[in-house]
Amino acid sequence: MKDLVENRKRIPLSKKIKLGIEVMRQNGVVWSFYLAVYYISSAFAERAFGALDDRRKRLGLPGLNSAGLNKLIWESWDWAAEGEEWTPSPEWKESVLRHILLKHMPEGGTQLEIGPGGGRWTETLVDIADRLIAVDISAECLRVCAERFHDADNVEFVLTPGNSLPGVADESVDAIWSFDVFVHINRAEVEKYAAEFARVMRPGGVGVIHHGTVGGKNGGWRSDMTAGGMLNCLREEGLEIVEQFKEWSDEGREYQAGLYDDAITVFRKP
Repeated sequence: MKDLVENRKRIPLSKKIKLGIEVMRQNGVVWSFYLAVYYISSAFAERAFGALDDRRKRLGLPGLNSAGLNKLIWESWDWAAEGEEWTPSPEWKESVLRHILLKHMPEGGTQLEIGPGGGRWTETLVDIADRLIAVDISAECLRVCAERFHDADNVEFVLTPGNSLPGVADESVDAIWSFDVFVHINRAEVEKYAAEFARVMRPGGVGVIHHGTVGGKNGGWRSDMTAGGMLNCLREEGLEIVEQFKEWSDEGREYQAGLYDDAITVFRKP
């Protein structure tokens, strides 16, 4: 919708009138009326989004991304699709697995996943880890995953208040994975999580976090996190940045980390 609003600004008024007449001639009055309603409502939506985004930033409001709201939303979510509703295509997911997850997450050891949701990535992590700790703010997510992976004897489920890793021992984790989770977590909570990463990771441990980069200005119910903000949160806890990227190439195809300028940051504990 934002693209449509921006693009139509490039057409002069005289051309818009001519275009409108031709659209009506080819499609009729009723269809053209619905098109007009759509464009007018999209313009109002664009202005409303800009106003709420500006107010959120000026007043430091959490938007839809406070820990309390995240808990309520994900407790109420229908997990019948097991999180695959956020998978753009099977090819995209396969590329994420081969080029990101399996590239950075080690075989064996203790691995920790933050926000397993319906088990979209858990199904791979549970196979490669000696021990997997799945942490989520939603008890419903943990219930769904416990039921889905009831035959796995190497996974345990931990409920978090949304900014900590309760019960996870100091320097006990070899790798941390989180995808489509930190895009909805505000910086204040990310800072607390970063301190927890430094606490629970073993020296040499690696982390892979998918997150927002533009403070939510592109929509998508994103948090106030930025690309630089994520780097600063991790570095302030003594963690080293391996790489940060928004896209990658795979056999001649380009894939995006997300639809809203999301990125993936890979880091390690020295």
